[in-house]
Amino acid sequence: GSLGVLVAQDTALVVLLRYSRSRRDVEPYIASCAVATMECVKLATCFGVVYWSCESWSQFVRRLRREVLRPREVAKLSVPAILYLVQNNLLYFALSHLRATPYKVVYNLKILTGAFFSVTLAGQRLTRRRWLALVALFAGVVVVQTGPHEQRAEPPGEPPGEPRGQTLGFAAVLAAAVTSGFCGVYQQRILQSSGDSMWARNIQMGVPSVVVGLLSVCVKDAALVAQHGPFHNFDALVVAVIALQALGGLNVAVILKYADNILKGFAAAFSTLASCLLEIILLGFNPSTNFLVGAALINLAAFVYNKQPAPKTAPDDSASPRLPKLARV
Repeated sequence: GSLGVLVAQDTALVVLLRYSRSRRDVEPYIASCAVATMECVKLATCFGVVYWSCESWSQFVRRLRREVLRPREVAKLSVPAILYLVQNNLLYFALSHLRATPYKVVYNLKILTGAFFSVTLAGQRLTRRRWLALVALFAGVVVVQTGPHEQRAEPPGEPPGEPRGQTLGFAAVLAAAVTSGFCGVYQQRILQSSGDSMWARNIQMGVPSVVVGLLSVCVKDAALVAQHGPFHNFDALVVAVIALQALGGLNVAVILKYADNILKGFAAAFSTLASCLLEIILLGFNPSTNFLVGAALINLAAFVYNKQPAPKTAPDDSASPRLPKLARV
């Protein structure tokens, strides 16, 4: 159930986004407009959920004033909101230069960056098992990046200059992993200190995300938007990618509320495996031995890091014979 939904959503998003950015027979759409549209959809969805939970329009307005219109809280959440926006733009850039499977494998570095910020910012202590898993994770990324991802230098359908493109894509994934690790720790500290609903917090994050997203479109791609319009080449595939990225994140957040860390570890490993199989079957991905070894090491490290230790059970007194009490002398 939950594992299948997590794997399907994550796999479909990365594979479809990669395919939408690598089509050579279709003029590419404007990535910044796709990100801004996704943020608008997320914000509208959160408003809709809050409105649906209210009995009247006046109650909806009162709830927004009480839980959302708080400038100090909005300012706090603007930091992860803007960083998540940068992270989404990096996702489009990375998948314009990397295949889906290398992207997902290297993006597991967010576990390493999340652990770093948990220790330095939140004062969390890691067990020896987790430190060993982080070392194995870093070693796996090094193995992946020391050789080609595929057994042929230039796979059919890919633009020339692939080695340089892989370097740029890896840099974008690394930056996205850093922002993901920081935002996860920062946002967790804020949410744990407040009793507000998840949807109200998402609205507080969504407003600055939409504003900054629209500003980035104006600054970065104003000429393209003026020439072609903001929804240039937004076909069914692009709409599906935007919907998966906008609604999928909210759905996964709800699912993970009732899931444990073991499920998260399985989902990460299965999603990477599913992406690899889909790319091999549909997109002609031919992974090298170097890549497969590094990917296996990374996924094993991710699973070990997220795996919870077995709970210590108290000894059962009824199962062991009781010694007779000694009389006092």
